[in-house]
Amino acid sequence: MKRTTLFLAGLALMAAGCTDTEIVNNNAPETSQSINFAAYTSKLTRALQTDVTTSNLTSFKVTAIGNNSIYFEDVVFTKGVDVWESADEHIWPNYPLDFYAYNTPENDSDVDPTGFVSYIKLDDNKNIKVTPAKELAHQEDFVVAKALRQTSAGTSTNEHHAVNLTFKHYLTQIILHAKNSYTERYKVEVKEAQIKHIAGSGIYYFAADKMTADANSMTDYSASFTSKTLTNVAHEVMTDDGGGKAYLVPQNITPWVQSTDPTNTSGGAYLALKVKITTVDGARFYPATGEDEYAWMAVPMPSVDANERIYDYAPGKKYTIILNFFSERTSAGYVDPEEPGDLDGDGDTDDDKGLPIGGNVIKFNASVDDWDTTNTTITINL
Repeated sequence: MKRTTLFLAGLALMAAGCTDTEIVNNNAPETSQSINFAAYTSKLTRALQTDVTTSNLTSFKVTAIGNNSIYFEDVVFTKGVDVWESADEHIWPNYPLDFYAYNTPENDSDVDPTGFVSYIKLDDNKNIKVTPAKELAHQEDFVVAKALRQTSAGTSTNEHHAVNLTFKHYLTQIILHAKNSYTERYKVEVKEAQIKHIAGSGIYYFAADKMTADANSMTDYSASFTSKTLTNVAHEVMTDDGGGKAYLVPQNITPWVQSTDPTNTSGGAYLALKVKITTVDGARFYPATGEDEYAWMAVPMPSVDANERIYDYAPGKKYTIILNFFSERTSAGYVDPEEPGDLDGDGDTDDDKGLPIGGNVIKFNASVDDWDTTNTTITINL
């Protein structure tokens, strides 16, 4: 009996713009009994917390359903030299099979894992619950695929009698950049980042090919890194190596409205950076006082459309957000509404929540008084 062998099909890299593919060297035994999948791969490499591609997907799970029964469930397939293999043996039955597949998490963190929990049963409510890790460094991409009503005979036109699986990315990817447009006068250093009040879990439904965010799972995401001094060129600010990104559940967010709710009592979503802002000569700008020279600044989560107020962060989409400090020579965002620093130097931070960091350019209206000549004539009689 042949060991079950799977070849992974090409990933549909939605919104990532990657189309280069290459065929994997396929040396699988040519047998109509062995369940296997045709393989293509994107020409990319991977480290943890980066995009899943065919070539760097080390393992994935497959559930097969047919004839009103589960043929096999959540079987893990791992990558061998040239093929994908499972520890168990499975061959084609004489009836069609529906295949449901998704990647497995690589993060082995005990305290902050990325979670993919499947519920792929006989009913129509086949789904996977996804919970991204809270630390951005622990997060992982999530891809799914399905192939329905597949038979051994239906794969006869494929060189290796293989079923094609096309995986799709189903999280939202956010890359956070920052720059300082006024380096001549101010120095901005950054060492932490947060994405606040975002749904932390979602459920992907195979039948609808859709993910729904859990409105009751609001959470914060964070990243720490070696302090960076911003330049006038935008750079990624979530990791040391500049390759950081956040994988979030796709959702329609409600942003923080700074103008009407400066303390964010409604719990709107926002971005925050822990910053140290000084003049180039070293005078403190923000925070104005305190033993910690760094404090949190914030901006509301932006619209995904430059012209409309649209806050629907879509699955498979990659969004690059650039925070431009002192873009008009004035503003450096707002004091964090929940973790404020001292803005005005009085040692009290509660009254600074949500206030602008910086303001109008220092200017003067200048005038010169006239000389006072009243009763100032002095006569000396000689």
